[in-house]
Amino acid sequence: MAPRFPIDESPDPEARDVFDEALEKMYGVPPFKFTEDDNKTLVGCYAPMCYSPIITRQFFALAKACYDPAAVKPKIRELAILGFVSVMHVPYIVYCHRPCAEKVGLTSEQFAIGLTGKTPNGLAEDEEMAYQLARTLTQLTSRLDDNTWMAVTEKLGKPEVVGITHIVAGYRWIALLVQLNGDDNRWE
Repeated sequence: MAPRFPIDESPDPEARDVFDEALEKMYGVPPFKFTEDDNKTLVGCYAPMCYSPIITRQFFALAKACYDPAAVKPKIRELAILGFVSVMHVPYIVYCHRPCAEKVGLTSEQFAIGLTGKTPNGLAEDEEMAYQLARTLTQLTSRLDDNTWMAVTEKLGKPEVVGITHIVAGYRWIALLVQLNGDDNRWE
């Protein structure tokens, strides 16, 4: 099937420049593909983002802030993303974040265990809680209960809790765009 969001039909083909700049700041060289081999056709969440230029620019401003180690430590961030994808079926995000998780010190075994919904072995208490909190937030449909709040804030500071919440919310947004793009099954 032809791409749902070809960049040459986008109201803002220059959005590609926004991606390039943001991904470089966030990852250096991204350890994943965000274009087809032609280096033009965008994949995953990036293709539909070209169709909402004002929002996309602001989204990447937020994304860069979330990736600042002062906002959320990199390993905590990757564990939150792992917790998120253990609940949501979004193979493109798994594909993108497997090498990111390894870069921050998670083993391939820990990543595989985390994908099953089980807390990976060998983590510090705050890291375990980050993973578990992300799973909880991903499934949350009403107020976070007091017992969970108390358990979370025993292991994580409130700024970390809010940072993890931003990560989960951002990745829910990304997941919806990936799912809208419709090419996610190829990354399984």
